[in-house]
Amino acid sequence: MSLTNQMKWARHSAVFDGSSSIGWSGPAIAACSIVTGIAIFWLAASPTALLIPVVAIATLACLLIWPELGLALYVVVGDVKGDDRVASLLPFDFTLLLGAIVVAGIALNFLRKRRLVPIPPSYFLFVVLVRLMAASLTYTPVFDAGLEKFVRFLTVTGLVIVAPFAVLDTPKAFKRFLAAFGTAAFAICAWSLSDLGGSERLVTPSSNTIGLGHIACALIFLIWFAVIARSPFPRRMLAYLLLIVPALALVGSGSRGPAIACGVVILISVFFMQRLWIDLLFFALLGLVALPFAGIPETALGYLGTLGNSPNAAALLGFRGDLLSQAWSLFQQHPLFGVGLQGFSYASPNPALYNWPHNIFLELASELGIVAVLAAATLFACAIWESLRQLRNAYSPYFTFSQLAGALLLSGIMNATNTGDINSDRSTWLFVSLVFVIRGFALQNAENPGVPVQLGHRSAELAATR
Repeated sequence: MSLTNQMKWARHSAVFDGSSSIGWSGPAIAACSIVTGIAIFWLAASPTALLIPVVAIATLACLLIWPELGLALYVVVGDVKGDDRVASLLPFDFTLLLGAIVVAGIALNFLRKRRLVPIPPSYFLFVVLVRLMAASLTYTPVFDAGLEKFVRFLTVTGLVIVAPFAVLDTPKAFKRFLAAFGTAAFAICAWSLSDLGGSERLVTPSSNTIGLGHIACALIFLIWFAVIARSPFPRRMLAYLLLIVPALALVGSGSRGPAIACGVVILISVFFMQRLWIDLLFFALLGLVALPFAGIPETALGYLGTLGNSPNAAALLGFRGDLLSQAWSLFQQHPLFGVGLQGFSYASPNPALYNWPHNIFLELASELGIVAVLAAATLFACAIWESLRQLRNAYSPYFTFSQLAGALLLSGIMNATNTGDINSDRSTWLFVSLVFVIRGFALQNAENPGVPVQLGHRSAELAATR
């Protein structure tokens, strides 16, 4: 066969072997679009019926591609799903839904061969806690209640302990997580301000005053360290406008623990970033002047006022003092193994009132014994030590991450000792993990010194000018 005939045969056969399929793709796409459009508008009863599935599918795709977004929502969903309007959107629990999406996102990360952030050796202590919980089921007062708490810790709570190492595997993923968390937190705080001028303390959509305080405190830290501490004066003024929303939410909630944690962290940070003293004084004076006109409920101001006018510790703690005393008494009676998982409420004189000790360490001590509380205390101590080690290196490319994680860890510890519940306070365990995730970034950066610097790129400059 001649060369000319070969070329003609090649062009002829290309029509059938798919190499010229571009010529058929246009009509095929048009035909599919027409058929799909007719089917959708034939079946759809209204534009809303069409829009909702499209938005749902797009949202699901985003959460699967970037599971760090799902993790951010997972942390705050409990403060939203209690609203009847939100709960009615789906026939199943939002926490379980988001948890399943995060797990699916982690599985996709494994399929994409994404690298895990190294988990520190101290996390072996979680294995100790789980084993102690399982053993306590043999003597807990109510087996079903203990089993439910055990399963919840393994699944719902365990997800925020482990997931950060699987989904926050790069500084960019960490930034996306912070952006999603900040957006959700800002929306919750802004929603709560609709009750300004009323008589009751501000709450989340789930009617939680303490939850609002913790979310507002975390959002203040995010704005303070990620924006204000890294920006020149004109840009800081714009950031202070954003700060008004969580500040009003924090004060309006009347949450004392988050207010203390927020004040301590801001004062310590200003001590090391002295150029922010004038900003802080100006903002504080402006807040004092505007406070009478902000519509903060008197109940919230009165509750915060107990920090300064309580005659003694018992008056300051209120009912929490009784809970702590009960937990301490149970620990003294059962120091080795405790009364069993979820046994605190059933061993208390009034189970309806004495439901949990409001302190994670005393909760573990009274229910699981001295080994459990030592394991938890050691884990928190390791996180504190790691955070302090990171904060001593102001020239680290991840210094801003470390500042934020250290502040969140302090607020989490305050939460653990003030309103703690090992299952409901998922953010506390998350903040512990975030510290070690940043440690993993530093280890990976040491192995790959050419990796571009992310959020903390101005840390050295700020340290040199403070």
